[in-house]
Amino acid sequence: TLFQNLRTTVEKIGSSPVRRPPPLERYMLQWSDFGSGTIKDLDRGTMRYLCWEPDIATSNQFLAHLESSGMELTRRPLEGLVRSCHSKWEGSFPRSQSVEIIRKLVVRHERPNPVILKWKSNLDAILGEDGPEILARNLVDGQKSLHVCLSEWYLESNSPFVRKLVEAATVRFRRQLGTASGDVIALLFRELLPWPGWDLSVLKREVGACILHEAVTGKIQEMLKTFVLTHKELGDPRVPANQIRWIEVPQRARDRLLKWLCKEKEVFFLDHVYREDVGWGWQRRDDSAGSVRIGYPA
Repeated sequence: TLFQNLRTTVEKIGSSPVRRPPPLERYMLQWSDFGSGTIKDLDRGTMRYLCWEPDIATSNQFLAHLESSGMELTRRPLEGLVRSCHSKWEGSFPRSQSVEIIRKLVVRHERPNPVILKWKSNLDAILGEDGPEILARNLVDGQKSLHVCLSEWYLESNSPFVRKLVEAATVRFRRQLGTASGDVIALLFRELLPWPGWDLSVLKREVGACILHEAVTGKIQEMLKTFVLTHKELGDPRVPANQIRWIEVPQRARDRLLKWLCKEKEVFFLDHVYREDVGWGWQRRDDSAGSVRIGYPA
């Protein structure tokens, strides 16, 4: 019926992601005047907008004023507050008073909005210290893609919060490599590890852990090799220009990867060393006699 179609349309609109409002200088100027004491109050439009400015939205000064104002928050500014939290989700911030205040504001929201209702169904998953780990468990246990998981919980794809989620899910999938299905392996090597928001140091340590996993043989090994050889921040470690990119990967993992890549039966590993009166050259590891040259097939 017409009424049912209208209801379905309204529900879809209510559950669609809200976009950040465009920046307006007057809101920031008003906040500056408020912070300096030039004015004693913020208008409601300014407060709604500032919920999307992470440094301001999570500050004690702003949240105290927001609470004391008695303003009822609609879905849009509440989403802004939650996303502002997620953009600051590092160090001790998840345990901060700011997060506790924003949790209370979400709980107080009484309108039947699908997004807020979903968050309230498991607030610890969205604004709890272990939120990323909870969602990672949900993703892994359900063998869901990252896109599906983020869509289900109405989360933006790029934030420190989601980065923690991806890191935790990757560790969980890696630990299952010995018994994992093809779908799980595909999620790990084609979606989680290639995710563009990784901290590179963490990614390289995780790549090292994958290389050293005892279950990485056969097809899994081939998928892992393809991943590292085509990754713009890794590449073929046999190429001199790429060697600096592999420094943060554990040495044992680098050695194992080189064994995979080298077609020779016996493989020697070289260190770049400096010798007086000779200069820089390559020396076989644990070999004190002279430098050794080694060739890898293309």
